[in-house]
Amino acid sequence: MIDVSHPYFDTNLSWLSYNYRLLMEAKDESVPLKERLRFLAQYSNQMDEFFRVRFPMLLAMKEVSSDILEKLNIYPEPLLEHILETVDNQLGKFDDLLSTQLVPALKSQGTHFYFKEQYLPEHAEFVKRFFVDKVFRYIQPIFLNGRRGSKITFFEPNHLYFILRLIRRSEPGEIWYAYVNIPAKQIKRFVELPTLEGVKYLTFLDDVVKLNLPMVFPGYEILDCFAIRAERQTELAIDDEYPLSLVQKINRQLEKKNFIQPHQYFCEMGMPNEMKEALSERLGILPTEFYERGRYLFYQQLAEFPVTSKKMEYAPQKAVPHVELKEGESLFETLNKGDQLLHLPYHSIDPVVRFFNEAAIDPYVREIYVSLYKISADSFLINSLISAARNGKRVVTFVELNAKLDIQENLQWARKMKDAGVKIIFSLPGLKVHAKIALIKRKVKKGWDRYAYLGTGGFYRLTSREFVDHALLTSNRELTNDLELLFGYLGTREEPKKYKYLPFNYLHVSQFSMVKKIIELIDREIANSKSGLKAIISIKINQLQDQTLISKLYQAGRAGVKVNVMINDSCCLIPDLPTISDNIRVTRLVDRYLENTRIFYFYNRGKEDVYQSSGDWTYRNFHRRIDVLYPILDEYLKSQIKQVLDNYLNDNQKAVKLDTYQNNLLCSETESGVKIRAQEVNYRLTERIEHRTPTLFSLVTSGDKPIPEPIN
Repeated sequence: MIDVSHPYFDTNLSWLSYNYRLLMEAKDESVPLKERLRFLAQYSNQMDEFFRVRFPMLLAMKEVSSDILEKLNIYPEPLLEHILETVDNQLGKFDDLLSTQLVPALKSQGTHFYFKEQYLPEHAEFVKRFFVDKVFRYIQPIFLNGRRGSKITFFEPNHLYFILRLIRRSEPGEIWYAYVNIPAKQIKRFVELPTLEGVKYLTFLDDVVKLNLPMVFPGYEILDCFAIRAERQTELAIDDEYPLSLVQKINRQLEKKNFIQPHQYFCEMGMPNEMKEALSERLGILPTEFYERGRYLFYQQLAEFPVTSKKMEYAPQKAVPHVELKEGESLFETLNKGDQLLHLPYHSIDPVVRFFNEAAIDPYVREIYVSLYKISADSFLINSLISAARNGKRVVTFVELNAKLDIQENLQWARKMKDAGVKIIFSLPGLKVHAKIALIKRKVKKGWDRYAYLGTGGFYRLTSREFVDHALLTSNRELTNDLELLFGYLGTREEPKKYKYLPFNYLHVSQFSMVKKIIELIDREIANSKSGLKAIISIKINQLQDQTLISKLYQAGRAGVKVNVMINDSCCLIPDLPTISDNIRVTRLVDRYLENTRIFYFYNRGKEDVYQSSGDWTYRNFHRRIDVLYPILDEYLKSQIKQVLDNYLNDNQKAVKLDTYQNNLLCSETESGVKIRAQEVNYRLTERIEHRTPTLFSLVTSGDKPIPEPIN
């Protein structure tokens, strides 16, 4: 039953609802096989993050007093029971999907993937030779006997191991326990075997190691062997979820009860209880800290499954060159004429690369400011910033340090930039810069020209062509002046609460003016609707969790505002509740590319305001991070974003409709029978924009006016 007095869907269950949507895509036979495996990998990654981030917090909440739990409307015991039941159900579907559908489908396309089966004699011999020649050198067998009652951290997180129960043939009276690594970091997880009669064969590295364990433990008889993996521990993210006053009370109660965050070990299904108990004693953990999974662990690596034929993947989409930002012309001169928008990954990222490369060598550029949520070794941006610093420019970067990210890699590249003269400013608790922003200051005769990059996704992701993002390049003075103010504030490294006011006019920054601005925009649509005017709010976002803004959307819906919400991930708004949300439609989209765009549309009496942002509507993004909400001011670019959003809201191929219980319901085709797949349509839209040929592709939309030609 839905509690109408607290009409918010639980974040944890919504997370699992999104996970199930990934399984739906993996099950879709119209999706190429490699891509279906990739969706299983995404599901596995999401589930691991759930148990790393969400699950420990629920275990901690079991120790919190009932008065706090009632305020938060959280009841951990029944919720945990519901979650574990849902997880078990999904994992059963996952295993069934892989073993009964995808593995046979691979075989039908000429690839035999050994999955829970014995090798053919020819392959068994090859596997033994392969193990001796390639694998044995990385094997590290360790005995656990004698390691009692002490916490041992020899299991590296996200590494694979086998736990074994053995007896020594010469002294069979004593049981021995040992573990051995599966060196999937040194050797590819999927081993290609000799082709037989035109059929290609592949196997898990796990099975290669398992077959050869008698060679690793000579003189021993192996009684049991089970895969195991330790999950990386992270700090409880309570402060990302709740106000500071409640967080302090919760932490005090956890300290009083000596709450220790449990470890998490994922083990192969069927491990005997006596083996778990023996391991628990030697590892210094509780038997309840083992979570059973299938025979193979760490399915994220299915994303690396070898492609054995072209039809296993989507046909490549060639990146579309941006006509206005063509090579040979100064990018800064182009931006002086007007704003430019990139639809990624459909557009080429070359203009973004040029934006920073030109800044590095332009003699008039004096200062460069960039926020880097993550530094990647293959990031095009790092070399540009190092070059700029060595060319005598002032370069300031804001770098995030977060346990979820690879801190060592971030620190390593930060040192290289610092050695080149780049000023590095690391994040602080409560001041984590999630915004994807950059500012370039160029000295000219009249003073200063400023150029900004405002994006919905991180720089490190752009080269992968796996994410859908938007990037605005602008010299607009209103936007760039606000951005300079923001970078000036970030340079102080002061917490936002010490600043009662910063005069942002066009940019709206979380922890300052963002929530207030969003509420103003929603209230305006409510007032228009109550005056009998047309009122529409359309939102495309990854996560919708913030209860304050969900309540405002409920209020808007009750006032007659038409509310459209498209989410990718979790959604705590409950649609189709009578008298509460029956005027709100919620859809979820999962397709070829990972969605990362955030678009916000407000009808505003026909003036149509369009905003974009780097952050979702969550407590964390509003109160624990720095994100930026920015308007699309150029009318031509605004019409493009409107068309993109319209295509998303009309998708009936990859979008699903969420019902009151977060079930993912397939969308029906329009009465005309036209199939609308937003990512495909938006790629064609990008082609049409750049070719300036309206007849290239006839857009399928809900009836909005077509994209106009740009105003010169």
